[in-house]
Amino acid sequence: MLAACVATLPREPLELAGTLTVRKQRGIVVSEHPYRLKLDWGATPQRVQCDLMDSQGKTQQCLTIVRHDGIPDLELRSGPALEKQPMPALSARVLDTDMSWLDLTLDFLWWKDARLEGEGAVLNRTCDILLARPPAPIPNCSGVRIWLLRENGFLMRAEQLDANGNPLRRMSVRDVKKFKDRWFINELDVEAGKSDFRTRLLVNNVLTP
Repeated sequence: MLAACVATLPREPLELAGTLTVRKQRGIVVSEHPYRLKLDWGATPQRVQCDLMDSQGKTQQCLTIVRHDGIPDLELRSGPALEKQPMPALSARVLDTDMSWLDLTLDFLWWKDARLEGEGAVLNRTCDILLARPPAPIPNCSGVRIWLLRENGFLMRAEQLDANGNPLRRMSVRDVKKFKDRWFINELDVEAGKSDFRTRLLVNNVLTP
C-alpha cells in the first residue's frame, strides 16, 4: 500500500510555491513563511529541495533530500550565508511552526515495517489505516499512523506517535485542487497535541521548470 502511495507521486520535475502560516486556535496569525518545494521524485536518485523564506523572499532555511533506494540523505542550510548545519531529528519542528521535518519529507512513506490497522474516513472518503515503524530510532516517534485513500492510495492524514503509541502531532489534508491536469494537496493542517497553535500549508501554485 505504501509503494502504491509512492507511485502516485509525480515523476516529472515540479515546483510548488505557497505559504506556511502559524495561527493561534482563535485564528490570529502569528507568522507566515513563504516556501518553494522543488520535487524530482522521478530522478535517479530522487531529489527534493525545500526553501523556507522570510516575507521579503529571502531563504532562511534550505533542506535538500537525496533518496538512494528509499534511504534519505539530508542536508540543512540556514543563516544569511546558508551555511551547512547539523541535521536535526526528523521529528524536530520547522522554524516556529508545528510542522516537523518528517511531515515535510514524507519519509514515512518509504518505511518497510508497516501493517494494516483497519479503515477510517477523512473528508468523508474511505481510507485504509496503516501503522509504519521507522527503520532507525527517531526521538519522540515510535511510529506514524497513515490514512491512505482507498480508491487511489492518496495520502490524506498522518499521525506521529510517542513511545506509548499516543498521537503527538497530526497532519491532515483539508483540500485538494487540480493544477495542470494533476491533483495536488491544496491545504494541509498540522497540529501538535499540547500546542495552542495550528500550522497550515497552502499551495498557491505548481510550476513546471
